[in-house]
Order: sequence, then C-alpha cells, then structure tokens
Amino acid sequence: MFRHVDVLIQHSENYYVLCREAAKREPVDGGRAFSLIRRAVGHEIVSRLYRLIEKSPDAISFPQLMRMLEDNSTLQLFMPSFNHDGQKSFEELIGIRDGVVEQFKSILESEYFQKVDIYRNRFIAHRVRNPRNLQKYPPSANVTELSSAELRWLTDSLSAIADKINYMSDRSGFPAEDIARIAQNEAHSLWGLEPPQEPDFLESF
Repeated sequence: MFRHVDVLIQHSENYYVLCREAAKREPVDGGRAFSLIRRAVGHEIVSRLYRLIEKSPDAISFPQLMRMLEDNSTLQLFMPSFNHDGQKSFEELIGIRDGVVEQFKSILESEYFQKVDIYRNRFIAHRVRNPRNLQKYPPSANVTELSSAELRWLTDSLSAIADKINYMSDRSGFPAEDIARIAQNEAHSLWGLEPPQEPDFLESF
C-alpha cells in the first residue's frame, strides 16, 4: 500500500517540475511534446489518487486498510512493537487509530477528492460529459481543470496517514520528505535543470 504512495510522490514531484517548466518550453521546439508529457503525468496522478481513495471493494486502497484497522484484533498485532518500551497502552493505540480513520474520512469527503472523481470520469477513465456523481456533489466539484495544489493536498494527506500507521505498527515513520527530495533531484536531472536548492537547516537557529 505505502509503496503506491511512494510512487505517487515521485510522480507528483516530476509533475511540479513539468508545470514550472511548461510556460518556458511550450513556445520552443519540442514544447508541445513537453506539454503532452506533463498532461500524461498529471492524468497518472489523478488515476492513482482515485484508486487509493475510492471505496471499491476490489481495490488495494486506503478504505480497505481502514476496515482492517477498525478491527481491534488487527491493533492487537501492533501492540508488541508499539509498546516496545513498556510505556504505551492499548487505549493510546486505539486513540491514534480513531484519529487516522477520521483523517481519512475527511479526505474521502473533501472537495479535492470530489474534483478528482469528476475530472477522472470526465476526461480519463470513462469520458463521461456529466458524471453521475455530480448529482450528489456540490457545484464546486464540477471541474474541467485541476490544480497541482489540489493534487498535492491529497498526496500529502495520504502521506500523513501512512506516517501515523507506520508509527502505530512499529514506531517508525513514512519518509515522505526524503522520497520527495530524491524524486525532485531526479526530475531536475531528467529535464536538464539546475539541482534544486537544498534547505539550510542552520537558518532556523
């Protein structure tokens, strides 16, 4: 499951670079091909987000993971590693689980996911001019474009949930920032750009 989020982050970082470069490259030779690549990567991100968030019972998705977590017997399997220092209780683990389930519910009900649902059905998966889910979504979901910021919110939200579940299972974390930094460097190298400026952590002192 989290491998899918890892790949999603990598696609996203490449997409952000493509978006920033598109305006400069479109007027020159090869610009149209560059724009087509950008659109293809964007559609791949939309498809991946949809499959990870939707409720389809046959999908390897976050709803499936939430159903497993809601079973306290699954949490019992986490306890030995979660409580490796003897300082944690099962009630604390349940509290984190409940927060994760609510956090995912907010993603599933978010305007961002509604937009992804409509955009996917309208332009990518089914090419339906007026998807039926428009009947249950507010007018704001009736989109013909998606912004990178909207896609990023969903990706970052899934990464935050992955981080909490890793903490629940073995007191580790999901390295979203490391994945993003490596992918960003690779995207800059791929498109012949200067490497991104590394943050100066000493500036915070």
